[in-house]
Amino acid sequence: MDGREIVLLVTVALLVLYVIAIGGTTATAIRINEAWRRRPVRVTTLGPREDGEVVLQAPALPTAVRRIRLVGWVAFPIALVLAVFANRSFPWIAPVAVLVMVGLNAFYFTAMQGLGEPLTLSKDGFRWGGRGKERSVRWIHVTDLVGARLGAFSGMRMSEAGEWQDPKLRPNVIFFRLNRALVHTPKSLLQRIRGFSYYDGAIRNAFGVPTEQLLQAMREWQRLAIDAESPPFRRPRPGEQAGRGMPG
Repeated sequence: MDGREIVLLVTVALLVLYVIAIGGTTATAIRINEAWRRRPVRVTTLGPREDGEVVLQAPALPTAVRRIRLVGWVAFPIALVLAVFANRSFPWIAPVAVLVMVGLNAFYFTAMQGLGEPLTLSKDGFRWGGRGKERSVRWIHVTDLVGARLGAFSGMRMSEAGEWQDPKLRPNVIFFRLNRALVHTPKSLLQRIRGFSYYDGAIRNAFGVPTEQLLQAMREWQRLAIDAESPPFRRPRPGEQAGRGMPG
């Protein structure tokens, strides 16, 4: 066996590893989405509460599957480079590899559209993300909340109330922007590619509730938090109880 055949075997092995890892992740995501779609729907009030939090669960990949997916994405660029540039003696491997990768990636990104991360709404702010990777934002740091339609490789901001909107496009993401004088949030490469670098984060709505309803609830939570933090316009009159932030 000469060197060209060894390179071919390595390329095929990496391609098979990529197909197994990403293909298995895609199949798992499809099964999770289907099970989530068939679950009993629980009616949950999203608006502010006097006490407690609103917790919204979302379908997500198991930890083991996420680790297998990582192996697949590591093998992906290596297999692609070897197939295109290192197997000139076997011209069939390049088109086969590209065809398999394009098709599998399309199925993968489509299946991942239905997955999300848990979201918790509270008086102080909101938290989202899986265990160990949870991120938190305070309402008083949020300057903008908007709905959007986000696809695998593109996105479109949704119209506000009273504006025309394509009825075929349903928002599935809530973007938020933070006060950058108080909070610094680095932008990911994917955010810049999609053209949403103006915003500092996105919450994918996989909770089984309308995005418009969730957006309205988050804005109401934010309004109450800002009102509670606002300084008083006057001192309380004699006999009045000093509220939060109001000098006694």
